[in-house]
Amino acid sequence: MKALPNHTCPLCGKPNDCAAAKSGRLDIDCWCQHTQIDPESLALVPENLRHKACLCRECAAKAPAADNEHV
Repeated sequence: MKALPNHTCPLCGKPNDCAAAKSGRLDIDCWCQHTQIDPESLALVPENLRHKACLCRECAAKAPAADNEHV
């Protein structure tokens, strides 16, 4: 299965630095595999982008404030 080429964070629109999206492969190492992702941030990902676009490091670390959302 190929990785989707989604290179921006679905919460803030910044680059997500996703190694899988850059390479098109799911079998490579990525920063997110070594980071605890905030569950509140994951809950904010729009349904149509869940499991299709990765968060950036900043949004993965903690849920963004409601007034900073660009969704």
